[in-house]
Amino acid sequence: MYQVRAYNLKHSYDISKILEAYRRLRQKAVDEIWAKIRWIEKQDRKERKRLIPIIPKDNNFKNHYLRNLSMEGWSYSKHYADSAIKQAYSMLKSWRRNHLRGERSREKPLVKKRFVRIKETLYTFKHGKIKVSIKPYKEYLEFDVSKAWFLNRIKGEMGELILNEKYLTVTFRFKRKQETEGKIAWDCNEKSLDGSE
Repeated sequence: MYQVRAYNLKHSYDISKILEAYRRLRQKAVDEIWAKIRWIEKQDRKERKRLIPIIPKDNNFKNHYLRNLSMEGWSYSKHYADSAIKQAYSMLKSWRRNHLRGERSREKPLVKKRFVRIKETLYTFKHGKIKVSIKPYKEYLEFDVSKAWFLNRIKGEMGELILNEKYLTVTFRFKRKQETEGKIAWDCNEKSLDGSE
């Protein structure tokens, strides 16, 4: 079992271009996935017919078509495209869950927030400095965290970074020791999580 902690570092970089490009890339991915959603008619528990959205999970669509489309005209590091696709899927899964609960309409979600999720393959951490790749071999951002108040308190490994106009959010994950007595079985349903010993 892992625990994650996040800490914010203020920065003064002008990163509006990559933030907007990444926002547009996420919207492009949402648009493409949305176009492939199938609506299937099903009956609910009260015997009412309703349309259920099925989000495409086909690996060929996800890992080839969507990635290749995302790379067209993309001048930043390639791994941002993978991150944007992952974010688009996460956003649509959340929309689907809320739609099935009756909390969201059938309208396509719009990507409004400007931030970048930085995978571990896009940065290095050495000698108290985080170096983030923006454009491969051309453009980097460097953050000195050697004197950050949280650095000596954390014993875990650094995870994903989140970059917005004012802050770099640094996440750390570490294993949490948890002793258990006996065993428990979990049944994960669409609307409930049931456990029994």
